[in-house]
Amino acid sequence: MACVIVDGYNVLPHLFQSALDTLSNIEEARGELLEWLKEYRAFSGQDVMVVYDAHQTKQPGSDEDIGGVRVIFTAYQETADERIERLVYELRDAYRNITVATSDLAEQQVAFGGGALRISSREFAQQLRAMKQSIRGVVEGQHQPLRNPLSDSVRQDIAKILEKWRRG
Repeated sequence: MACVIVDGYNVLPHLFQSALDTLSNIEEARGELLEWLKEYRAFSGQDVMVVYDAHQTKQPGSDEDIGGVRVIFTAYQETADERIERLVYELRDAYRNITVATSDLAEQQVAFGGGALRISSREFAQQLRAMKQSIRGVVEGQHQPLRNPLSDSVRQDIAKILEKWRRG
């Protein structure tokens, strides 16, 4: 079994670089990323966790499952990097492959040291876009009219008999 741990605030600018200005607020951007991650989970079969850095807020941290994606907001004075590092060590026995998506070089090195694979936020955003393209291609392919006339799958002599019966 495999999982990917996403440093949410690292991935957002790479995924929605041009759209960040049009998104009304950071909550909307997080919501959009969550939708992409739900699709990624369904498409890849991997468990997905996204960690958001909330270490400067006085709010308690949170950890909840939303549509199959584990969404984690760090606690006061806990950085996303610290939480991701802890997750890698906690989960390495439960998952055969753990991938950490972050642009933070130090975090990539720590994750790698803990046995996780690493991918940059830019590369992960490219994977998400490629997934969207694949899904779009499948969906568009399904909306084309299916054409499988009987004459394509029946021997000629039987098709002639059936046509004769049809004309009665």
